[in-house]
Amino acid sequence: MKKIYLIAMATSLSFQVTAQDTAAAAAKKKIHSESVSELIFSWGKVEASPLDPGTVVRFSCFFHLGQQVHIDFNKNTGFYTGLSLRNVGIINNLNDSVKIKQRVYTLGIPIAFKFGDMTGTYIAVGVEGEFAIQYKQKVFVNDEKSKTNIWFSDRTNIFLPSAFGELRTKYGTYLKFKYYLTDFLKPGKQHVNVPGITYNPTKSQMAYVSIGYAFNNRRMRK
Repeated sequence: MKKIYLIAMATSLSFQVTAQDTAAAAAKKKIHSESVSELIFSWGKVEASPLDPGTVVRFSCFFHLGQQVHIDFNKNTGFYTGLSLRNVGIINNLNDSVKIKQRVYTLGIPIAFKFGDMTGTYIAVGVEGEFAIQYKQKVFVNDEKSKTNIWFSDRTNIFLPSAFGELRTKYGTYLKFKYYLTDFLKPGKQHVNVPGITYNPTKSQMAYVSIGYAFNNRRMRK
């Protein structure tokens, strides 16, 4: 009788340990990190009367780096946040002979909710707060170019909040649309230094479409 009792106790403890191990493994699977990078096509709608700036699509491929922490609540919903470094900006033709390129490097913190297949294709919608840390401007007058670099410049808004939507596939590729909720440029703070040109944007909406890839760090370690 005592032997049967001991065997039953040992079996029960074995099942408990196995269940705990399974639960711990499942918990680990729900939380993972990803490294992301993307190609960005950005543009801006600038109002700067009496000028009528013409928007040019801007392409940038570096440096766009990010680390994300993903939490999957179940098979169909999840959440992610993280930290990103991004190069965004706009290009405008001020007239037939003057073009201006303005961009910033930003540090951003995204907050997004995911819907779909957490191990396959899903949609993410969220917001991101970005902080402009380095500004660069290039002015082209015919064949001549002038360049300006400023850390923490007052020519753009330092805080750039945005809303975005993202379609991500099970292979890690994704397509994202992002719209910035505040003006990119600050009125009265622009310096073009071109005779006859007064560039004072009163409105500067910015948006972009990007194509990216997410590297699942858990799979890379395996």
